[in-house]
Amino acid sequence: MHPTTTKHVSLLAVIFWLLVLAGAWQALHDRLHRADQFLYNRLGHALCPWAESDYPQLLAPGEAVAMEPVVSQTRLRECPPVGMVELNESACAEVFAALPLGPQDTAVLLNKLKQGGATTVGLSSPLIWPGEQGDMVREMLCRVLAGFPHSAVGLRGRTAAQPDFTPAMLRHASIPQENIEGNPSGLPIANRPLPNGLTETPDALAVVWAPDWLEGEPHTQNPSAVDSISFPLLMRWNGETIPTLPFRLALARLGLDGKDVKVRLGKDITYGGFTLPIDDNSRTRLTEARVVSIPLADVVSGTDLTRQLGKRPCVMLEQPADKQNTPLRLERLARTLSQLAGTEKIITHTSQRPCGGQVLRQIPLLPDWQSRTTACFILLVFLWVMPFIPGLLRWLILLALPGVIIWQSSVYIQQGQWFTSSALLAWWLLLAIVFLLHRTYDKGLFGKRR
Repeated sequence: MHPTTTKHVSLLAVIFWLLVLAGAWQALHDRLHRADQFLYNRLGHALCPWAESDYPQLLAPGEAVAMEPVVSQTRLRECPPVGMVELNESACAEVFAALPLGPQDTAVLLNKLKQGGATTVGLSSPLIWPGEQGDMVREMLCRVLAGFPHSAVGLRGRTAAQPDFTPAMLRHASIPQENIEGNPSGLPIANRPLPNGLTETPDALAVVWAPDWLEGEPHTQNPSAVDSISFPLLMRWNGETIPTLPFRLALARLGLDGKDVKVRLGKDITYGGFTLPIDDNSRTRLTEARVVSIPLADVVSGTDLTRQLGKRPCVMLEQPADKQNTPLRLERLARTLSQLAGTEKIITHTSQRPCGGQVLRQIPLLPDWQSRTTACFILLVFLWVMPFIPGLLRWLILLALPGVIIWQSSVYIQQGQWFTSSALLAWWLLLAIVFLLHRTYDKGLFGKRR
């Protein structure tokens, strides 16, 4: 029979290593701040929704949070309010003695708008007057229109079996074909202008024209059933793609023309640094548009438009055809103009935030003598019983300790907390070295086999 052997653990040896490990902890505690910073920075970016530039600010108990100024910018689309002036029969009857309005009456109205401060004016009208109108009054209307910094008149059209050439006043405003992508079949179409009493006037060449109301085309005649959908921005005229009345006015107000527009039909339209989504009919969402209804009587009395519309007042007028009264169409034209004439506004904000963007508050380890006494007792028991644990299990226990430390660190960081993980890992490494140098406790270190 083999002689039985027993393990003897020296109490003095256990106390010696207890003092060595306790002294090592005292030396390491709170002296590995950079290592903790690195560890929690990696854990934070791996486990928490931190920004790429964020890093943790590790605070000791009672330590104040260090703050830093942060400058941020918010980009807004600032849309000008657009005044709406209805020229329907009932509104005109309250102001004018004779109806319907002639070109001279329209010129007087436009001149009143100019005196009121208007800088951008759009006119949607059939431009048909009963009786013979003299060239002088028609030329006067053209000169008043040309006197605004930005103005445009709607050209009404239709689709005929025998098309006419695209009018010169529309052709030079078209968007180059190379700037257009997609299928244009959803755009409103026309190939012949409807007769009106102004286009034949020589001075009409100085007036800015744009496609407007189209015969048999509901998108240009009736307001959308969806309040937030705009008037079509584009029309096809004999195969050329041309900005409509509100879009032409908006481009002019922003100092742009058709060459500055890029279109992906059914997707988006880009001009002046802006990109707006559009559908197959070239309509967009009216998310920031602002409109103000201005009574015709106020226009005639010479109201100051800047009080209601701010600087550079923008006005849209509509004179419906006979037996038509479409105030909702006027509103859609005005809202479309407002949305498209918007400019970018950058608002700068300065605020304070914690340095690094993330704050972790420390959970103290062994903060008082009671906890230190308890830890020393647990360590004493650990050193005492380890020789009696089989070697493989002993090493499994030892190797599990750093995993527990890292796991606990990951739990705390998600709660905005931290502890001295690096000191614990370094202390564990010292313990592992002791076990590595002395593979068993019973080979001269703590005792010997008997």
